[in-house]
Amino acid sequence: MKLRWIPLVVAFMLPMLVMLPLTAAADIGDKATKLLLNDFNGTILDFDASRILWKADNKVLWLYNRTNGAQVKVVDRTGAADNVSQAKLSAQGVVYNLKDPKLPKLNSVYSWKNGQASRIATGEDLYDIRGNGKVALLSQHTVDLTTGQIGEFGFNRIEIAPDGTMIYTAPVAPVGALALFQTRPDGTVMRLAEPSNKVASLSGAPYGYYGPVTDGKSILYTESVESDHYRNHVFALRLRNADETVTTLSVGGSYQPNFSYRINNGWIAYIEFDRVKRTKYVNIRSPEGVVKRVFESPHWWSWANAPLTIDDLGPDGTVAFTSFDKTYLSYPKEDKPVSIHRSPAKFQYREHVFGGPGGSPIRGGVWYLINGGSLYAVRI
Repeated sequence: MKLRWIPLVVAFMLPMLVMLPLTAAADIGDKATKLLLNDFNGTILDFDASRILWKADNKVLWLYNRTNGAQVKVVDRTGAADNVSQAKLSAQGVVYNLKDPKLPKLNSVYSWKNGQASRIATGEDLYDIRGNGKVALLSQHTVDLTTGQIGEFGFNRIEIAPDGTMIYTAPVAPVGALALFQTRPDGTVMRLAEPSNKVASLSGAPYGYYGPVTDGKSILYTESVESDHYRNHVFALRLRNADETVTTLSVGGSYQPNFSYRINNGWIAYIEFDRVKRTKYVNIRSPEGVVKRVFESPHWWSWANAPLTIDDLGPDGTVAFTSFDKTYLSYPKEDKPVSIHRSPAKFQYREHVFGGPGGSPIRGGVWYLINGGSLYAVRI
C-alpha cells in the first residue's frame, strides 16, 4: 500500500487533532501563522498525532491523549532527589530519563507501557527513539524495546532506519580506526567505507567515521581526519550517495548527528565551520546539490562556542534551527527566515498518515511550534 505525501502545514486540517480555541501567536513581520492546539502547565517533551508527553516541575510526567482528552500519569518523582530529565514517545508507550544532579552516574532510563515501567539502562542518557518507535537510542548503547536486546553502539555510532536497516561504525584492523557498515533487516552485513586515516589516534578516541544519519537513500556522517595542536579531533562532514560517490560538505569543528546536520528526502541541513573567517553558517543543500546559506552566526560570539543547532528538517528543505536565544524557521523559497521566536521555543516537523479518497493513505507534513507547555500548528 503506497503512501502519498502531501506538504500540509495546516494542522487543523487533520481530523485527529484536538484543538483549543484558536489563538494567534505570530510576531510582527512574521510570515508564519501559529494556531494554539494544546496548552499545559508544564513543558512539552514529545508529541505525535494522537499523544502529547509533558512534564510538570521536572517531577511528574504525563501522557495526554489528543483524541479523547484523557491523561495518564507516567511517573511521579515528587519528594525524590532525581528529576524527569528527558522523555520520548515509543511505539507502545514512553521512554524516560531520571537524573539526580548530584549523582550523574546513577542516571536511569525506563521504558513504560500499559502502566508498568522497567529500567533498561543505568548511567546513560536518552537521545532519541528510532526504528519506528521500537529502539531507544542512548548515549552508549541501543535497546530494542520489544525484545530488550542491548546493542553495543551509542547515539554517535549508529543510525536505525524505519525499516530496521542499521548504519553504524565499528573498529577494523590494524589500528582500530572506525569503518562504516550497513546491516539490512535480513541480516546481510556490508562494509561501506574504510577510514582514510589508518594510524592510531593521538587523543585516545579512534580515527574514522562517526554520527551516521540516513534518509533511506544517502548517508550523512562525519570522519575524524586529523588532530589539531591541542590533540582535538578535526572532523569532515561527508555525504555518501546511493551511487557510492562521496562529497565533503564541510571541514572543521565538532559535529553531532541531528544537532549539527540532518537529511530528509535528499535535502540536507548542516552547520558549516569557516576556520578562516572564524564563524559558523547554516546551509541547506538541495537534492540536486545546490547549496544555499540561510544563516551566519553573530561575530560578537566566540565562533567556536557559538550555540547553534539544527532542530528539524522538512522533506521540502524547510529547516528549523536555534542560535543563542532565538529559534528560526527558514523556507527555501524565501531569502530570510519566515518565523523567529525566542528560545527555548522550538519548531518541530511531524508527518501524519490519515485516510484519503478511496481509502488510500495520505501522508501529511505539518510544522509545529513548542513553546514551554504550548503546542501550536504553523502555517507558512
